[in-house]
Amino acid sequence: MKVEDLMGEAIELAILGRGAVEPNPRVGALALCEGVVVGRGWHRFYGSSHAEVEALADARAKGAKPDAVVVTMEPCSTAVGVDGKKTPACTEALIEAGVERVIIGTVDPDPRHQGRGLAMLEEAGIEVDAGVLASRCQAINQSFDRWLGLDRPWTIAKYAMTIDGKTAAPTGEARWISGKESQRRTHELRSRCDAVVIGFRTAQMDDPLLTIRHVEGDQPIRIVIDPEAEIGVESKLVRSADEHPLWLVVSTNADADRTERLQGLGVKVVHCAGQGRRLDLLDAWRELYRQGLRRVMVEGGGELLAQLMGCGCIDQILAFVAPKMIGGKTAPTPIGGEGKPLMADAWSLDEMTWERSGEDLAITAFIL
Repeated sequence: MKVEDLMGEAIELAILGRGAVEPNPRVGALALCEGVVVGRGWHRFYGSSHAEVEALADARAKGAKPDAVVVTMEPCSTAVGVDGKKTPACTEALIEAGVERVIIGTVDPDPRHQGRGLAMLEEAGIEVDAGVLASRCQAINQSFDRWLGLDRPWTIAKYAMTIDGKTAAPTGEARWISGKESQRRTHELRSRCDAVVIGFRTAQMDDPLLTIRHVEGDQPIRIVIDPEAEIGVESKLVRSADEHPLWLVVSTNADADRTERLQGLGVKVVHCAGQGRRLDLLDAWRELYRQGLRRVMVEGGGELLAQLMGCGCIDQILAFVAPKMIGGKTAPTPIGGEGKPLMADAWSLDEMTWERSGEDLAITAFIL
């Protein structure tokens, strides 16, 4: 089989990670033995094993020893913990596996690491062929290119709504719009983010825990955007702060007595620019980035999402659409605020995909 055909298959594998791996790149890989594919892998979700490691593991499970690997992007070369990295360097895995040749689609576009993986492989005596279907390999990673220019966390807006676009009844009651499978998937997504974020009103009205319950996985940091530190000390979030991390993002002029009391209860208080109940959310998101967060999910409410959309801090949408209708002109919608004045001004989405989620429809898209 031609290397272009092999790379084409690796590209198709890479695309399987769309919507789950961001802000990491979408990468696919094939492990070969004497030109025959003996292992396949792709980067499945944020924080999981990379494509090369997956392909090597697949080959080992079949009792094969690969002599070559085809991969859509230059193998990573940085260790765990560097720049927030969660997995070991793939270059080391390839060297340890004893492969003799690595065929690469495109070099790493991150200037901090570009070319380092190639050099490490060559220094180990591995033959490296780079640039196979490079333009196609680059084209599947527009979201990663976007991420490289950001100084804030990659942000996913997740919400559930009825088929007529409502996130709650006119009374504000919202449990439960989505079905059990969508709730399970929400918890799975939480476990694959560094943090889950809600606004103060959502915390006040729903009194959620924001913990991982329906799946096994890591508990993300729970964050409440609460400019004036108004969250109740008897809330489920505060009462569980010693068990599960809770951050409160407040304005620099938030009441000192309230913030000190919350800190004494185990809450981490993060100060950002703002006045009254209005935070500078771009400044807040940059501070979250400085605190080491790279991928966060915002679960509401509508006013918070509207403000984040307005300051360009939303990158990805995950909407669960339930087969229900509730009506009501005062019933809330996913994005609150004043909205855009004209249809021509609407936010545009790209790479929209949809699939069944139990009785619901799960829609994923990316902000252009």
